[in-house]
Amino acid sequence: MPRNRKKICVSIPIVDDQTKDKNKELELPLCNIEKAIQKGAEMIECRFDFVKDYSRIDDYLQVLSKYKDQSVYTLRPENEGGQFSNDHSQRIILLKKLIDAKPLFVDIEYDLISKNDVLADIVENSDTRILVSWHDFASTPHQDELINLVNKMRVFSPYLKIVTTAKNINDSLKILNLYQCVDTHVNLVAFAMGEAGAISRILCTVTGDAPFTYAALGNAIAPGQMSIDQMKMFEKLFECKLI
Repeated sequence: MPRNRKKICVSIPIVDDQTKDKNKELELPLCNIEKAIQKGAEMIECRFDFVKDYSRIDDYLQVLSKYKDQSVYTLRPENEGGQFSNDHSQRIILLKKLIDAKPLFVDIEYDLISKNDVLADIVENSDTRILVSWHDFASTPHQDELINLVNKMRVFSPYLKIVTTAKNINDSLKILNLYQCVDTHVNLVAFAMGEAGAISRILCTVTGDAPFTYAALGNAIAPGQMSIDQMKMFEKLFECKLI
């Protein structure tokens, strides 16, 4: 991904209404995806952990295929802040389906891929780009720990996402400084959650070298997440050199 193109990725819950009408499958998420694109989103995060009926996942992937070249497919489990039940074996099966669909990225947690040889082999034998992610919902570790984490994660992919929790502005500065400490071959998306981390969501593509950052269409689905409207306002301010 070119480093000079900074993008906004809008997170969209894939909520299945379980309709029997094939023409109305995923009507709400499809509407929200189009709204996000109209508002200027260059990427979409399809949050498949909001799905209720996974027996129809193949149908849903087909419906969403028109957006796959600009999509991050995510299946976040409950213990990582998502909605998917912690059914380990089912998640591996579903992740393989997401990988086989060949979107722009499939988000897979470092804790899972580093401990599951079957999944690691699936990833190694696929040409789908994997965004290896790691979340800390309590704090922001010391920088040495974060650098060490980057080096471990990059074994599985050059595309990494590290998200911590900021208790104060210093935590945001700490995560932003991480960009200056990693190898240039690493495509890193790193920012902090929480109110004190909001500034890092904005600056990670400005002072940092993140190829994209995340936003919500409306209500946040992660702590401190801004809406795309807010992100676009900040983007215009930077472009106009007003701040």
